[in-house]
Amino acid sequence: MSFLNSFIHGDALASMFLEGHNPSARDKLSESDVDAMRQKLQTSETLLAYAVGRIVGAGQGVWLLTDQAVVLRNSGHKGAERLVLNQVSHFESVRGRFGHVVRLKAQGRALSLYGVDRELAAAMHSAFAGLGVPSSHEDKEARSWFWRDPATPNWAQDGLIDAKRRLSLA
Repeated sequence: MSFLNSFIHGDALASMFLEGHNPSARDKLSESDVDAMRQKLQTSETLLAYAVGRIVGAGQGVWLLTDQAVVLRNSGHKGAERLVLNQVSHFESVRGRFGHVVRLKAQGRALSLYGVDRELAAAMHSAFAGLGVPSSHEDKEARSWFWRDPATPNWAQDGLIDAKRRLSLA
């Protein structure tokens, strides 16, 4: 199966390994992600942050953080998983080779996304810290030129506004 993954995700993986960045880290949420995650959200929740990255050996992943829960999605699966905030014991964000790596410890499991944009990782760290979850963030400049491109200022805030609108969350 991993042989087929190289054909399916070949361009994205080549960009990551050669250029040092995840080309989809700054994308807005896809329709399939929105549809899968909306089923795990309650209308009373408020979206605080999200992160788009890659899951080792599994393709693209998306994490949403609301005021009540974390919703995790692996694009290789149809659905999403919901973790209530009291199940989360720690969050951290560190600069990695392909962008930031975000890690979450919950229910005795360690989950991670790599190739996450620094602004999204910082927003997720701030939101977790604001909710009282122990959190750390390594705010270092990314190694790749891609992450330092100022062509679209405030894109992370625009992405969050778009995600709130499409998920119908305040």
